Amino acid sequence: MRSRTLAAGAAAAAGLALAPGLGLARLLHRQAFDPANDRLPGPFTVTVTALAPGRATLRPAPGAPADAHLAPGRYLLEAARGRAALGPVLQSNGVAAIRELQPLEGSLRPGDFARLDAFAFPGDPLTAHGIAFDEVTVHAPLGEFPAWHVPGRRDTWAVMVHGKGANRRETLRLLPLLTEAGFPALAITYRNDEGCPPAPGGRYAYGRDEWEELDAAARFALGLGARRLFLVGYSMGGAICLSFMERSDLAPKAAGFILEAPMLDLRTTVAHGARQRRIPLRYLAVSNRIAARRYGFDWDDFDYRRTAIDLQRPVLLFHGDADPTVPVELSDSLAAARPDIVRYVRVPGAGHVRAWNVDPEGYADAVRAFLAALE
Repeated sequence: MRSRTLAAGAAAAAGLALAPGLGLARLLHRQAFDPANDRLPGPFTVTVTALAPGRATLRPAPGAPADAHLAPGRYLLEAARGRAALGPVLQSNGVAAIRELQPLEGSLRPGDFARLDAFAFPGDPLTAHGIAFDEVTVHAPLGEFPAWHVPGRRDTWAVMVHGKGANRRETLRLLPLLTEAGFPALAITYRNDEGCPPAPGGRYAYGRDEWEELDAAARFALGLGARRLFLVGYSMGGAICLSFMERSDLAPKAAGFILEAPMLDLRTTVAHGARQRRIPLRYLAVSNRIAARRYGFDWDDFDYRRTAIDLQRPVLLFHGDADPTVPVELSDSLAAARPDIVRYVRVPGAGHVRAWNVDPEGYADAVRAFLAALE
């Protein structure tokens, strides 16, 4: 009887220890691997309380973070009835903030709820910047993928890869600088993007599989006359670029990289997210094993730190030191390991992939210098 009691107690204790791991594994799948989680529009985080020529007064929306209206930098302010270009904070008492505002379309009214869109520009290259482009189709093993092709005079092409749950609009902040310098650009899509073929397993693979779409885009560019490529990757897009460098026979065509907040290691990124949520890291030892077994992946497949360190082409690296998604320490380590090739712009106060938003002038200066040296 005693042995059965001890066994039952041990089983109950094991179950209690396992429960947090199971819950965290499900949370990881939903937030990190399930594209459906990214299909919903972001929540309205601010309330427009007053409008004046060139100005808007904002407060946090109910249930939003108390500093939502104070996000540093420039954004697209999007409400149900209109959109506007939102500039920096001009004045704040902590409760409300007055910011620069330039109406774009529709109408904003006091009382409207709105969100701050970090991509900053609406639509496509023509709508956002008056830049002519072609909507083209890249044929990849998994199917057909749309891309924006912006012509240029050079034979080195930029191939631009957006991040997880994002879309091609993420590239619109950088695109005018590429056009100004004469570089043709190809802003691509990949599996699980809205309107694109889904992954066979229906999950993100953080570059392990998505590199095939980048490879197809590279072949497309080379077929149209490109002699070299430089790769632009945002967040998971950075992981896709590095996976391409590991796996593609076109990797020698890469002439350089612009990476912003690249996801260099998923395991480290998940731990960073756990710290943000004040989840004890000891639980991850269990949940990571459960997630890998249940969803069929190897954590080492999502570790690109060695690939990044082994690059032999110049890298322009941006990362905000207030990034809640991808830890800035990953970029710190890469920059420290390869000062010979990495030009590192660590942006104070910038969140995830918000280097341009916080300091557009400094961002432009760094990009122009990098592109000039790339010639």
